[in-house]
This record gives sequence, C-alpha cells and structure tokens, in this order.
Amino acid sequence: MNILITGGAGYLGYATVQALQAPDSPAESLRIFDNLSRRTYAFFGGAFGRKANMDFVQGELLDARKLGQALKGIDTVLHLAAKVSTPFADQEAHALDQVNHWGTAQLVQTLQDHPGVKRFIYVSSASVYGHTEGPVDEATPPHPDSPYGQAKLRGESQLQRLPAQCRAWILRPGNLYGYNPAIRYDAVLNRFLFETHFSGRITVQGSGAQIRPFLHVDKMAGTLKALLQADLESRAPEPGLYNAVEHNWSVRDLAHLIGEQHPDVEVMTVNQHLAMRSLEIATPCRLFEPLPLPKRSVQDELLSFRESFTF
Repeated sequence: MNILITGGAGYLGYATVQALQAPDSPAESLRIFDNLSRRTYAFFGGAFGRKANMDFVQGELLDARKLGQALKGIDTVLHLAAKVSTPFADQEAHALDQVNHWGTAQLVQTLQDHPGVKRFIYVSSASVYGHTEGPVDEATPPHPDSPYGQAKLRGESQLQRLPAQCRAWILRPGNLYGYNPAIRYDAVLNRFLFETHFSGRITVQGSGAQIRPFLHVDKMAGTLKALLQADLESRAPEPGLYNAVEHNWSVRDLAHLIGEQHPDVEVMTVNQHLAMRSLEIATPCRLFEPLPLPKRSVQDELLSFRESFTF
C-alpha cells in the first residue's frame, strides 16, 4: 500500500505513522500531508529518523493543487486532518467548518482525478451524536449540538461523492488519551494527568457526573493499521460507519482513576451544582469484533503516561 495520511504530524497522526512503520505494517510507502498549524514538530525527529519510504508535504486541505500533487501514486488515504476541539466546544465555528467540512469536501473532490485510490478511511468523531441521555450506537441518528460535531458530520456526508472504485470507512472515535511527543494537552484526561503530576491538583468543572467516551491513542492508531491489513487480506469489515470507543467515564471516574495512582492529588470542583452535557457510546463497539483491541489495562496505560514525564 502507498498511503497518504492527512494530518499525519498531529497527535493521532504521530501514533499512526509509528504504527505503520512497524515491521508487520501493510505500508510500502507513507506520505504525510499536514499544514503544521499546531506547531508541533516532534514528527520530524526522534523516533522516526530518516526513512526511505516516507516523505512529507506541507499544505492545506483547501489547496486542490497541492492535494493533487500529494495524491500521485497513492492507493490508500487516511484522512485524519482536522481542526480539533472538545465535544461540546462552541468557539471558532467558521474555522471548524472550513477545515473539517470543506477541507474534506476538497479532498473528496480532488480524488475524482485519482482513480488509483482504492481505500479511504475518514476519522470523524463521536461528537456527531451530540448530548445523549444514555448509550448510543451507529444506528442512533446523529444530532450534533456543537460547531465541532456539526462540521465533522458534514465532513462525513462528503464521502457520498467518492468515486465508485474507492471503498470508504468512517470511524467515530471518542476522546483520545495517552502520551506521545505530539500530545494534545487540551484533551481532558491528558490535561488531568499533566496537572496531577506537576501541581498535584485537578479542577473539575460542574458536578463531575458528565460522561465522555474514551480510547487510547495507540489503540486507535493500531485499529487503523489493522483495518488496512485486514482489507489487504480481504477480511476487513464492510465499508461503512463504525464507532471506536473502549470506555465511557464520568469526570468523577477520571478523578478516581488518577487518585488510584496519585492518592495525594487534590480535586477542586467549580460550579459543582451545574449539570454538564454528557455523551455515552454503547460498548463493546462492533468494529472491535473483527479487529480486537490489545488487552492493555487502563492502569498500565496511565502508568506508562506517568513514566513518560522527564521529572
């Protein structure tokens, strides 16, 4: 496979490139397409070094010319590029729509001139379901109630215009967590772990009863790799829509998990009588039946994160 990874220098992108550089990877070559808007440059050194089968293109999703150049010789696209936000964020609506909706539209449009692309995986978001009163699954009609969720759902709709020869999967992951050099510290669990380690205190907004879906970033990257490998071997799940969530935790649950390893952490609650919006995804997700997740405990994942800190 000759793979183009949009957003490959980002948080999930870093983990995905790392997974696809493993000896058992289905990738023959990797091309990374990223605008470097997060100004995270960990991708360019350290773990990867110089690779003969990997190159980088700096560009914007709305730049059809640059996209066309990047797609030459490509047969598989992993579309990870996005302007990211928390599930219910209400800021930067225009920018979210430009990148997550119209950027996806431009990528799909450009693919019309590249019939060699046979696989397309779009990493959307569980935020497209909006606020939920209980667990939801892929059959639940999406009802996004934030600009981020709305833009991601509109991006999904663009895949209907893909050429007939291109098989497409849409994955809706929950909040990603875990350490890598391109980490997002705005993600709630990552932020809590950082604050716990360096200040011994975390702040919970609202009652703490609000639920969020979660998946470790390395498990998401491994799922992308497993899906590509399965398709190469003609055993992949049918093209379509799949949730990608392992855990549903309330914010209080997060504080408890962290407290098990950091018993001295101080938990401060702000506006404790305020009920916050929740999002819960039914588990186990059907994607993980043909593509099972590695059996790694949450405690091991959090301990690994803790050990990644320099001091």
